[in-house]
Formats: sequence, C-alpha cells, structure tokens
Amino acid sequence: MGSVAGFIIELAVVVLLGFTVTYCVILDRRLQGLRTDEKSMRQTVVDLGLATERAERAIDGLRHIISECDSTLGQRLTAAKNTSADLQDSIKSGDDVLDRIGRIVTSAKRAVSDAETRVQSEAKYAQPVPNAPDRTEPSNSVLDTVAAAEAFAIRARRRVMDAA
Repeated sequence: MGSVAGFIIELAVVVLLGFTVTYCVILDRRLQGLRTDEKSMRQTVVDLGLATERAERAIDGLRHIISECDSTLGQRLTAAKNTSADLQDSIKSGDDVLDRIGRIVTSAKRAVSDAETRVQSEAKYAQPVPNAPDRTEPSNSVLDTVAAAEAFAIRARRRVMDAA
C-alpha cells in the first residue's frame, strides 16, 4: 500500500508540476508581451518628448514673429496717423486758400462792376477824345483774371472733394 500511496503522491506532484509548467509558459508569454509593450511605450514616450520639444521651439518662433509683427504694425499705425494729420493740415490749408481765392474773386467782381458803372457814368458826361480807345468796356485783362481765378477755384474745390 505504501507503493500505491507513494504512486498517488508522485502522480499528484506530476499533475501539479504540469499545471505549474503550463502556468509558467502562460506567464512567460504575458511577460514577453509586457516587455514588447514596454519597448513600444518607451519609444512612444521618446517620440512624445521630441514632439513636445519641437512644439516648444515652434511656439517660441511664433512668439518672436508676433512680437515683430506687433512692432511693425505699431510703426505703420504711427506713420498712418502722421500722414492722416498731414493730409488734414493740407486740406485745411487748401480750404483757406480757396476761401481767400473766393474773396479775391468776389472783390474782383465788385471792382469790375464798379469800374463798369464808373465807365458808363463817365461816358455819359465825357466828351469824346479823338483817337482815344473805347473805355465803355472794362479791360479784358481784368475779366480774364476774374475768369481764371473762378476756374482755378472750381478745379481746387473738385480736387478737395475727390481727395475726401
């Protein structure tokens, strides 16, 4: 009986050793899978680190570009403000010149009208002088000057209106 009990014990040990070997094989396969996953995980972490480093450099580059753009834009805005102020001053000066020209034209028209009136009143009472030029008409040069001043004023106003 001793041999049967020894045989059963040895058989139980063999079965348990079989389970142990099978379990070890399964465990070994799982460990190999973990090692493979660990290698790919390490590679993923390295790739992620490199990508993060590249992204940080790109962000620094973008910050530098934004700073330059902000500076350039500020300079351009300042130049545009200065140009706008210069244009406003020029328009104001042009308006002043147009007002002066308008006053000159108005006074020239009055002078021509006064001269015509004087010439007509003098013509009534004056004795004709032989070989004297006809003074009943105002001088063409005054009329030409007034017409030129009016044309200049009209052109200047058009330019100001077109510029606005």
